[in-house]
Amino acid sequence: MSIVKLPNAYMSRDVYRSCIDERHFLAQLATAFDWHALAGPLRDLGENDHGGRPRYPAVLMLKMLFIAFLFDHSDRDTEFAATNNLLVKYFLGLPIDGKAPDHTSLCRFREQVLAKKGTAFFDNLFRSLVREAKSRGITGSVVQALDATHVFADVDTDQPQDPKTPRDPDASWGCKGDETRTTSEGTRVKIPKYFYGFKAHLLAETSHGLITGFHVTPGNVADIDGGDDLIHKVMTNEERSDLKVLLADKGYGCPVWINLLEKHTGIMTAFSLPETMKTKGTHRQKWQDYGRDEGRQAFKRDRYVIERVNASLKTHHGFDRARYLGLAKMHLQTAMSSIAHNLKIYMRLMAGVSLRPM
Repeated sequence: MSIVKLPNAYMSRDVYRSCIDERHFLAQLATAFDWHALAGPLRDLGENDHGGRPRYPAVLMLKMLFIAFLFDHSDRDTEFAATNNLLVKYFLGLPIDGKAPDHTSLCRFREQVLAKKGTAFFDNLFRSLVREAKSRGITGSVVQALDATHVFADVDTDQPQDPKTPRDPDASWGCKGDETRTTSEGTRVKIPKYFYGFKAHLLAETSHGLITGFHVTPGNVADIDGGDDLIHKVMTNEERSDLKVLLADKGYGCPVWINLLEKHTGIMTAFSLPETMKTKGTHRQKWQDYGRDEGRQAFKRDRYVIERVNASLKTHHGFDRARYLGLAKMHLQTAMSSIAHNLKIYMRLMAGVSLRPM
């Protein structure tokens, strides 16, 4: 019977020194944060409920999960990288001649965290890293941009589904704006752009593009409803206190919500407004003045930041499609993708290193 060698201790750095670039992103990241403290709430998961040998240390598995999202790897690809890439092994704390946990262990770890700790663990992990960065002087702008990005469910919508047993019952059809198409007669028309999946409602500060908050919903939830839940239900009082100016597109241009934000929550808004707000109704003059306000106009120029963040998540962290099934796992994916995005920025600002393709 073979015995699994557990990585109980970090291999001496001297062994790695001649093999890796110590200025590499992963080499710097290994000691930039206290990963053992971050994985602390998962320490009890190392015990085997059914007896037998202990499971792999939670800190190792959490780091492997992070690597999967940092490089948009599947579980199998993560196992391969963790066994064969020296920089990844160094980051994980594996002995240089050690073999990484297999992909099924990573899958079981993910399932176990959600079953025993829920999505709250990933929320707290995200917030812990934000607080740690702030303690080191990385403060974002008080101007933040809000947007919702759609994520396709891992479902083939071209194949008929049994309504009683859908592949992903938490996903739903939603509409993400209009797209312009040309008819057979050559006429350009706008038609609704439908998708089946989820929405990630994201908030990012505009100085560095750091994600400051997120909320995940089925695809049929309106952008403004998801945004309202994010700001008034998901964010803490401390997080809201860091938000002084909110930027958003026309999808959030609702008189009631703007008044709520400005008069009740105390957040200045700089939204793009639907034409109907400026041309119809008894308060149209108020909204015309709102649109012409030079201060708001100046802030609105930075709304592109949230679009850039969305593009980065989709391009580099696989955020165009759900990796798993279910709303809870979509929440996990959003949290880990946001953490990967933020850590790249943190490391650039703190250590002057950027992540390069491997």
